[in-house]
Amino acid sequence: MFSKLHGDGGARSAERTGRRDVTPPPSIIGPDMRISGDIRTQGDVQVDGTVDGDVESGNLTIGKGAEVNGEIVADRVLVLGRVTGRIQGREVTLTDTAEVHGDITHGSLEISRGATVEGMVKRIAKQDEAAPKVSLVVSDGEPAAGKTGSP
Repeated sequence: MFSKLHGDGGARSAERTGRRDVTPPPSIIGPDMRISGDIRTQGDVQVDGTVDGDVESGNLTIGKGAEVNGEIVADRVLVLGRVTGRIQGREVTLTDTAEVHGDITHGSLEISRGATVEGMVKRIAKQDEAAPKVSLVVSDGEPAAGKTGSP
C-alpha cells in the first residue's frame, strides 16, 4: 500500500532538495477540545479550544474563541481570545478581541484598541540595555568613604 518513496515522511524529498530546515506546522488545539494539563514544546502552538494548564512554546496563538487558564511562556504570543494567568514573552500582541486577566512580562508589547488587560505590565530589559556597572575609584590606596585613623 505504501511505497518506500512516499512512506519516508518527506526525508528523501529533503535529501533531494538539500533542505533540512523545514519548519513543522503548529500543533493545533481545535475549538471542540478542552485540555486539562500543561503543554510544553519548542514548536508552535495554536489554541482554538480551552487549555486548563500552563503553556510553554516557541510561538503561541490563542484564537478568537479560545481560552487559556494558566501561565504562558513563549517567544511570541498572539492573543485574540481570553487568558487567565501570567504571560511572559519576548513579543506579546493583544488584538482588539483579547481579554487578559493576569500580569504580562514582555520584551515588546502591542495592545490594540478594544483589548482588555487586568494586571500589571512589565518590560524585560534587553542585555545591552542593562544598567551600567559602576566601579569605585580608590585614591591614595584607601577607599574614598569611611577612612579611619588619624589625619
